[in-house]
Amino acid sequence: MGLHCTLSTILLVAITVEVQCIFQETSEASKVELNEDQINETFKTTDKDGDKHLDPDELQIWVQLMVDSHLKTSVPGAKAEFRSVDANRDKIVEWNEYRVVMKSLHNDDDHVYTEQEQRHKFRQADENGDGVLNQLEYVAFKNPMTTGYVLNRIAQELLDDFDTDKDGRVSLDEFVHHKASRHEDEDDTEISNLRKMEFQGAMDTNDDTFLDLREMKDYLNPRGSNFIKNEARHMMHESDTNRDRKLSLAEIKDNYLHFQTHKQNPVIKAIHDEF
Repeated sequence: MGLHCTLSTILLVAITVEVQCIFQETSEASKVELNEDQINETFKTTDKDGDKHLDPDELQIWVQLMVDSHLKTSVPGAKAEFRSVDANRDKIVEWNEYRVVMKSLHNDDDHVYTEQEQRHKFRQADENGDGVLNQLEYVAFKNPMTTGYVLNRIAQELLDDFDTDKDGRVSLDEFVHHKASRHEDEDDTEISNLRKMEFQGAMDTNDDTFLDLREMKDYLNPRGSNFIKNEARHMMHESDTNRDRKLSLAEIKDNYLHFQTHKQNPVIKAIHDEF
């Protein structure tokens, strides 16, 4: 598995305390077919210097296009889903109401999240704490990383979980050797090195050797430049087979699942998942 998959596993277990990879939906992703027209058109749009390759900066443009395209449809989609889930038309959705409808529709969330994880996400979106979701809260439930108050809650939760000495920040050592998420690989030096690289290269933006709440939020926020830069870096890592720090059209087509806009794309999933 690549760096993005490893990091997703590392940080998702901070909440769920389960070791499961974000790419467990491989069978679903494999059903996505190559859309040559979409790939060719996006490549032409992002290859600004016309050298038939995408460098890291041009790859960030590709990521931005995917994020913008997804966000344009995700909020209207969540509003439409709210109307379907609100079976009794009382303009609120209770947890049991949501579960009954989603199970009847064989919703993808059941294949991605456990019942406990879904309930946790439901509670995070319940801004006023009344145990039910109105339409705005439901949109937040389905789009947590693009909703301010939910993003703040998720970032604070992760910070508190990794902050073992409770000084309000996360040190490199706390991040690398977080016991709750390392109980099966605590002696794996490769995982330790990957965590260290992620901490120093993508998360600790002020280079003070600690993570604060702002840095955690910046890392998670799909509308932020850090998110775009990090996702582009992951895509380069996964697809640059000849390690020349640029991507050809052939390399992109060989790894098209990372570059087409679909629900199993790691970039799209990162918009909705806490890491």
